[in-house]
Amino acid sequence: MCVEAKEAIGMEIQRFSPEMTVDEAFKLHAGARRVFARFHLGGCSNCAISESHTIGAISEDYGIPLPMLLDSLNALFDQGTLSVGDRVRIPDEIRARIPQLATVPDVGEITAADSGAYTADFGDVRLQGLAEDFVAVEPAAT
Repeated sequence: MCVEAKEAIGMEIQRFSPEMTVDEAFKLHAGARRVFARFHLGGCSNCAISESHTIGAISEDYGIPLPMLLDSLNALFDQGTLSVGDRVRIPDEIRARIPQLATVPDVGEITAADSGAYTADFGDVRLQGLAEDFVAVEPAAT
């Protein structure tokens, strides 16, 4: 369900805010780690961030405009979502970059979903990722 639809029916929408800690952000959506990494935060000793740091403090300390950081984090909620039981495939560009995926079956099934992170089983191979790491497979017409 899109954000606008949730707002229209009065459902609580969790969003990232300046007061939220990094730890809270990681718990709210698994994709937060990737967003911070895109801003080169948390990946090395020079740009390490503490999980008790707030998003607002990170913005100030590292000179990243707060609206840009929050927009990037909150855009995670605009991505498509998957549900347990959905059939998915691995995007061709990911499959091409990782030779070990050559023998993985083409279609798998989502077996778990938690805070924006998904687990998909492809035969004997279990993969984890975000919605952007999988492509939904439309059910076959009968």
